[in-house]
Amino acid sequence: MFKNYEYLILKRFLFSKKSDGYISIFSWFSIIGITLGVSVIIIVMSVMNGFREELTNRLLGINGHINILSTSNEITESDKNIIINIKDDSLSFFPIIETQALIIGEDLSKGIFIRSYEVEDIKNKKIINKSLIKGRIYKTNSNEVIIGNYIASKLNLDIGSKFKIAIPKSDNTIFGGIPRFKTLQVSGIFNLGMYEYDSNFIFTDSSILRKLLLIKENNFSSIEVISSDPSKIENFQSLINNQLSQLNIELFSISWKENNFALLNALKVEKNVMFLILILIILVASMNIISGLIIFVKEKNKDIGILKTIGMNNFSLIKIFASIGLFISLIGTIFGVIFGLIFLFNIKNIQNFLEFLFNQNLFSPEIYYLSSLPARLNLNEVFIVVLVSIFISFFSIIFPAYRAAKIDPIKTIKNE
Repeated sequence: MFKNYEYLILKRFLFSKKSDGYISIFSWFSIIGITLGVSVIIIVMSVMNGFREELTNRLLGINGHINILSTSNEITESDKNIIINIKDDSLSFFPIIETQALIIGEDLSKGIFIRSYEVEDIKNKKIINKSLIKGRIYKTNSNEVIIGNYIASKLNLDIGSKFKIAIPKSDNTIFGGIPRFKTLQVSGIFNLGMYEYDSNFIFTDSSILRKLLLIKENNFSSIEVISSDPSKIENFQSLINNQLSQLNIELFSISWKENNFALLNALKVEKNVMFLILILIILVASMNIISGLIIFVKEKNKDIGILKTIGMNNFSLIKIFASIGLFISLIGTIFGVIFGLIFLFNIKNIQNFLEFLFNQNLFSPEIYYLSSLPARLNLNEVFIVVLVSIFISFFSIIFPAYRAAKIDPIKTIKNE
């Protein structure tokens, strides 16, 4: 704790109205540097959190948490019934058929993925139903499909439009292999908000793909498994694998984490590297505190000499000058947190303003997968950033404070 005279001296050093007061260009640069460092770290970490969360939610929303596949590339009706009867209220099962295809438009063609669900199953896929911006879900045993909004825009398709697809399967004739074609009709258009899917996926009834791929009636290519808690997917996968091994059928499972291991690991590594790089901003700002305090100590040599002459001990001087440095770091850190939070709470408006100002899309969905800039604030991370900022600043003020305490009062007064 401060003694009364220590507090008065600290207050006078900090808020002196004289021209040599400590509120100088060095202290302002230190405050601005720490403010920028803290705010940028909070903003970048929050955006990385948001990107990971949004990307994970999109991946999980349209894909199964676990995919059950067959070594023969086809799951029979009996195998499907055995799997669906696995008793666990935390799991839901969606048999699907999926293949690559080529949409043939009037002016251009585009490669896509076409995935089929039973009508009742796709109605239970909430993310797809909620993302419908036009039309409705396809009907059973029809040639109807729902398509992504980017596909619709690129090929100039709308509700009721018809188009042809070709799949990588051919019929052998006397003239050689002829690709299989199918004319489909748009019944709905969806916008998942994720470019990768909005521009590359269409959904239809299973009967269409069975005919195109010559899959037996009531058979499927795989089964999607949706769990109540994707973070515990390893436990559910272990349960399913145990059931499959006991049934002695040629099926195996792949979890969403295994499918996207490289992507999730890259996001984690990138976030950690960004944190370390941005910490350097605070470190540079702390160098300003060191240089500013050293200059301030030189400016106050006479005052320090007088204080030591009248009996002030070294520890009191260290406390005073260390407090000056900590005050600057605290002000910079507080401003940094406030600025970072204000930026995050207005990130959509800032993005829209910058796009309007520069007349271009700053967050291209073709590059970043998502069509908007996400941000998720983690209070624990904010707390860690604050602690790291204060910790770095504290160690940066030790040397100047110690130097102030070691000033020889006799030499100082004599030189003055």
